[in-house]
Amino acid sequence: MRYCQFLLTIIVGLAMASPALAQESTNYSRPGFYLGGGGIYAIEDFDTGTGVEADDEFGFNFRLGYRMTPNIAIELMGERVDGFDLTNAVGRSVDTWVGTANGKFFFLTDRFQPYLLAGLGAMHAHAEIRQGFKVDSDVTGFTFRYGGGLDSYITEHWLVNVEIGGVHPTGDTKDIDYFSLGGGIQYRF
Repeated sequence: MRYCQFLLTIIVGLAMASPALAQESTNYSRPGFYLGGGGIYAIEDFDTGTGVEADDEFGFNFRLGYRMTPNIAIELMGERVDGFDLTNAVGRSVDTWVGTANGKFFFLTDRFQPYLLAGLGAMHAHAEIRQGFKVDSDVTGFTFRYGGGLDSYITEHWLVNVEIGGVHPTGDTKDIDYFSLGGGIQYRF
């Protein structure tokens, strides 16, 4: 949990410091493409119902988006969490890839831009299971993502963001829910 606190402290510090570093800009909410990436801390909310516990894990994400209007953007987002370690189970770990198409709504359009997002996509999970011998299991399911965050501009083209969200899959992956805390950097073209 100390890593999570450290990561959040750095991200919040960058977000708070960005106005001091910012240059005068003509339009932070202009239409156009953006590309970004960052790190997350994934907090498991698995529904195992059998006394099996999973550890929270670190991961990363990347996104490609387009700002359509000052208040609306669409984006494609990929997210990887490597190795939710399982205890009290025959399994060892669960790795996930999540891909979603998100819609974002921005409340403000200046240097600080709080937003909400919602997205639909898919989760692919890979589990390593040990029952005297190693067995690998792969499942895929439909996924819903929601969250909120803050984009904070450093310059007209560079920004840092903090975000909190939830990933809730269905189908074969329905028990692999998690929440993510993270942040990153983006470039606006």
